[in-house]
Amino acid sequence: MTENNRIIIGIDTSCYTTSIAAITLNREIVFNEKIMLNVKNGERGLRQSDAVFQHIKNFGDISERLKKHIHKKGYKVEMICASAKPRDVEESYMPVFEVGKNFAKTMAAIFDCEMLETTHQENHIAASLYGCDKEDLERFISVHMSGGTMEILLTEKGDKGYKTEIVGGTKDISFGQLIDRVGVKMGYDFPAGKYVDENALLCKEEVASGLKTSVKDGYMNISGLENQVYKLMEEKDKYYVSKAVMNAAIKSLDKALRFVCDKYNIEDVVFVGGVASSKYISEKLSKKLQRNNINSFFTDGAYSSDNACGCAIIGLDNFVI
Repeated sequence: MTENNRIIIGIDTSCYTTSIAAITLNREIVFNEKIMLNVKNGERGLRQSDAVFQHIKNFGDISERLKKHIHKKGYKVEMICASAKPRDVEESYMPVFEVGKNFAKTMAAIFDCEMLETTHQENHIAASLYGCDKEDLERFISVHMSGGTMEILLTEKGDKGYKTEIVGGTKDISFGQLIDRVGVKMGYDFPAGKYVDENALLCKEEVASGLKTSVKDGYMNISGLENQVYKLMEEKDKYYVSKAVMNAAIKSLDKALRFVCDKYNIEDVVFVGGVASSKYISEKLSKKLQRNNINSFFTDGAYSSDNACGCAIIGLDNFVI
């Protein structure tokens, strides 16, 4: 059996998506399936109990597709790696990740293979590095931008994944939460980030005066932006408002990242998480940071938004042939 026929399976069960991926021993992603969790129209997220129920249901659908793919290609499963908690700190816990962790244990028993635990955040980092072909980076800044997280992390390769230290981010709500709230108020389904992003790209009007933001020593306070945005919605159309929100995010991130990169003498920044798949943010922020000799690495949505590719990659990096 060749390395092309031996695979590592990755599993991730976030607050938004059920994901399963597989990678061969020669680092080729051969399976990358995900199902978004359903959120009722007008609501801004799910209770953990509802998300857990949907994950259990979704696993039946994805695992059936995985089984067919394994049988068709003749793959041998060598390891299962799953996100067991949000971050690599002792108190980090969220019920949704128990689903993926225990499903992985069950699969490992069935396939008679090793099971490895990692974290949702490390999964994101590994997937984005793979997607932008920067797996050789040893020390860098990663920016975790998702629906519920906005963290700037000093990141280094560790023994089993990535060591991270929070050195910046938002002190209240995340940009993802703000963008989703604004999008839902505009009438879009949750999560609404892609619609706000599309609106910003379509807006041809210049944003005359930007929204006021607060940034100090790498940390941002953005809860005050919400009321500013709602007031702006009374005066401007959704395209203008979307652009103003995205500009505020870019302005804040630019200032925070310039401080952090200077403090830690780092010039490489990797963006991970669903919000990092924004075309508007990636285009505008990259240009701003480049003016200060900071390299920005964004990848496409398949690897930046919720997925399980990073789990599969971390599993592969820890697999002993």
